[in-house]
Formats: sequence, structure tokens, C-alpha cells
Amino acid sequence: MTTIVEQQNKINELLNSGRPVTLETIAQAVSVTAQEAAHLLPEGSATFAPGSDFESVWAAIAEWEKITFIVTAHGNVIEVETKLVTGKAAMGYYNLMGGKSPLQGHFKYGDISEIGFVTMPFMGRESHFAAFFTTSGEVAYSMYVGREKHNLIESAKEKFLALQQKYKA
Repeated sequence: MTTIVEQQNKINELLNSGRPVTLETIAQAVSVTAQEAAHLLPEGSATFAPGSDFESVWAAIAEWEKITFIVTAHGNVIEVETKLVTGKAAMGYYNLMGGKSPLQGHFKYGDISEIGFVTMPFMGRESHFAAFFTTSGEVAYSMYVGREKHNLIESAKEKFLALQQKYKA
């Protein structure tokens, strides 16, 4: 059995490798769920909101100028760059309908157990995102601080950091 220290050493090695590293790749490398991997990140890299804060977190992220919404499924990575819009909870889903955003759909918010506000490099570049974890510990989807010309949008980064600070344990 691997100790927490060994897992954290492996995570640090991955984060410093310069390769593309996600919570899922970390989870696989240390044999845990993506949610557990987020909790094992170096101190100060992640804070967590309960899933019950889904609507207020969504509304806060909708204030960012732009996000990159990412879903990873069966080896595919689906990305949508957009201004997030708010929706309405009904019949067990948070519903995005209408409007001009390319991101539409029905999000089963009751299955979100925790939301992680994660800061970790991606291919050597600064990166910040909110990971929405399912009750099984997997990432349902993530919302990354948006970029313009490969640079983080400062106003969105500041709002992300404020959320991260709000949920600091």
C-alpha cells in the first residue's frame, strides 16, 4: 500500500514534469479517485465547496468574463469557450436553456458532492479551474479561467482566487 507521502511525492513529480497533467492522470498514477487526487495536491493548491453550494458557485463563475468548459469522456476532451450563463433548478437538474451561449444543457446538480477550486500548472502554464466532483469521486466537468491570446484573463483569475479563498479550510 502506498503512503500519503509517497502519493504526494509522485504528484509533485508529475506536476513538475512539464507534461499535460490532469486530476484524472494524477488519480490514475496514485490509484485514487480524481476527487481524492485533488485533496492530495500540494498545500494551497485546492480548496473545496460542498456540492450543496452548486447554484451559488455556478452564479459566481457566471460573473467571470470567459471560461473554458471541459468534459473528459472515454479519452475524449470536449472544450467550450464561453461566457457562462446562469440557469434554473427544476426536476433535479440545473437547466441552461435559451440565450446566446453555446453551452446549453441539463446538469444533474444533486450528483455533485464537492466542487474543488484547483490551481495547478498545465504543460508548464499557470492554470486555475473549478472541478465539479460526482458522488463517485470523478470529475463531471471543469470550468477553467478563460484565456485571451494564451494569457489568463486577469479579472476572471481574481474572481477565481476570491472563490478559492472563500472556501479555504
